[in-house]
Amino acid sequence: MKKSRGLASGLVLCLCFVFANSLFAQDDVKSTVTSIEESLWEAWKNKDTSVFEKNLTENAVNITSQGVSFGREQYVKELTAHPCEVRNFSFSEWQVHPISSDTVLVTYKAKQDATCEGTKVPAEVVASAVYVKKDGKWLAASYHESQPRDAAILKAE
Repeated sequence: MKKSRGLASGLVLCLCFVFANSLFAQDDVKSTVTSIEESLWEAWKNKDTSVFEKNLTENAVNITSQGVSFGREQYVKELTAHPCEVRNFSFSEWQVHPISSDTVLVTYKAKQDATCEGTKVPAEVVASAVYVKKDGKWLAASYHESQPRDAAILKAE
């Protein structure tokens, strides 16, 4: 009886340890990818293409109100050819959804005050980004933003 109680206690402790490590790992991933995502926005504001070159996969896809870019090289060229004036931005409602051990989906809301080629970009967007871990480093593989439904409805009225 004592032996099985000790075995059960040991099993519970092991499961708690595994679960706790998993939670800490998820927190580390969330912190890492949200930090990268914020740095990409800051680089957009500062017209710093090197941050994109270091943090996007070679075949990254970017979808915004300005269009679609396929590949890191094309995206960096478009940042240079069509610079935006970004005054400020802020984020809320960050979530990180694990897809596999080396892939996560990041979702959030962003408010921004920016114009691109003289056209004001949507003031509010909902965004998603897919991050993949390659050679131990998290890289953005896909980014997509859309106007929130409420904002699109208000604009149409």
